[in-house]
Amino acid sequence: MASFEFTPTAAVATARAHKQFVQCPACRADTPRYLFHRAGVRFVRCGNCGAVYVNPAREHPVNYLAIERAPVPITARDRELICADFAKLVGQLTTDHEQLRGAKPERTLVIGRYLPEMADLPAARAIGLELAEIDDAKFERLATDADVSWLEPLLARAPQLVILHELLEACSDPGALVDKLVKALPDTTLFAITYTNADSLPARLMRRYWQSFFDYKQVFLATGNLTELCARCGLVLKRQHLEPMTRTAGYIGEKLDIRTRVLGKLAVPLRVGALVGVFGRAERDTSREKVSIILPVFNEARYAAQVIDAVIDKELSIDRELIIVESNSTDGTREIVQRYENRPGVRVVFEDKPRGKGHAVRTGLQHVTGTIVLIQDADFEYDIDDYDALLEPILARKATFVLGSRSLGLDDWKVRRYDATPVRGLLLNFAQVVFAKTYNTLYQQHVTDVNTMFKVFRAEYLDGLDLRSNGFELDIELACKLALNGASPMEVPVNYVARGFAEGKKIRFWRDAIPSYFAFFQHRFKRA
Repeated sequence: MASFEFTPTAAVATARAHKQFVQCPACRADTPRYLFHRAGVRFVRCGNCGAVYVNPAREHPVNYLAIERAPVPITARDRELICADFAKLVGQLTTDHEQLRGAKPERTLVIGRYLPEMADLPAARAIGLELAEIDDAKFERLATDADVSWLEPLLARAPQLVILHELLEACSDPGALVDKLVKALPDTTLFAITYTNADSLPARLMRRYWQSFFDYKQVFLATGNLTELCARCGLVLKRQHLEPMTRTAGYIGEKLDIRTRVLGKLAVPLRVGALVGVFGRAERDTSREKVSIILPVFNEARYAAQVIDAVIDKELSIDRELIIVESNSTDGTREIVQRYENRPGVRVVFEDKPRGKGHAVRTGLQHVTGTIVLIQDADFEYDIDDYDALLEPILARKATFVLGSRSLGLDDWKVRRYDATPVRGLLLNFAQVVFAKTYNTLYQQHVTDVNTMFKVFRAEYLDGLDLRSNGFELDIELACKLALNGASPMEVPVNYVARGFAEGKKIRFWRDAIPSYFAFFQHRFKRA
């Protein structure tokens, strides 16, 4: 009987020599799913958070941090472009530091990819920039064991800004590295992390060509799992930008295995999903949880008192504060709201004129003191008894952003049924489906109801949000910007009974729905 013998390829033989199996570097789960072999190593995707990483880890990772030693030669023109991009990056981070800390940084440390001349740039000297030079021995200790002992003299100077420049992707355990740096530095230090977003549109469109730009990296992260990794170390995403990246056409051609001589020195913006996230310490104490309930009110004399009383009387397992924003109603609602001004746990904010629901919600967010934010309308379309189900995933640390879906549950369609205006109800229901599909496609999410009023999220995400909408489109802006800042929504089924337009429903298809829909593209491609 003939025996079957398998002769492994060189890539498989090399991968078999690696024996250090690791957990997901982002979420610590052990649910790897095989993807492919490349450069003699085995890449897997985490079944929990989607991070892509080398497993087993390399025993002797390749030091790619010194740009001069890159496999594709860096020409003098490319060096100029890299330095110009770094100057732009430093300028943006200086602005971020001024906005978040009130002054530009005086001591800055770069750990990661570098060219020696970066430290001599005028923008770098202005913020006291130092480069951590990393030889092969230091790199191996850093990448395999998160050893930062050799960095102690630089860390002892207490840099106010630390730039981890394409560094985390070199490490088999980037979480351990971040944790050690956070513990070694003052609470006010900001961390700027440059990384290549594995969930970006360029990564999805370029597919195998995308990987060619990032040889020798051990981990490919996305905004969501990077935010989760940093959250374990007590860091919150404050800002996020595109990383400036420009190369010559010749360099790009080499990476894509396309030879070009005519346009070889032409400078080309490189859009491969490279981002820079600015992280800082979480500033809110979560040891004692409190939910801040934002209640915008305008011309709701029929329901206002009942809704406010119901929210106040609702029993919760944590503290609460109710922030009522009254927008100068004309039907007696303001007089109703005034009765609650001195109630314990209630804060009333009066606007001088109505500027839209979005403006009222943004006004309410300025007064939040809790650790969790929940938005509530001043009517009974949504069930206040669903608060417990909405808060539970956040309190259990299973999610940082929750949507109350009207399309889930046993009664799986609880949206709009209008006997008097069935066509209008059909249009709004159809729009809800289109909105959800568009959101999922543009922001790589999986939701059924992005238009829901019930949006609950960690208040710490307010530090990184710049909300501008005044109308109903704020619901969309909030969902988009939270997703862009790494807060992937978890859905919870909720109850819903739609009220008709004759009963005071204010949303209008052309005035509100159309601008809300285009907001998906505005926020996605403004970032891109």
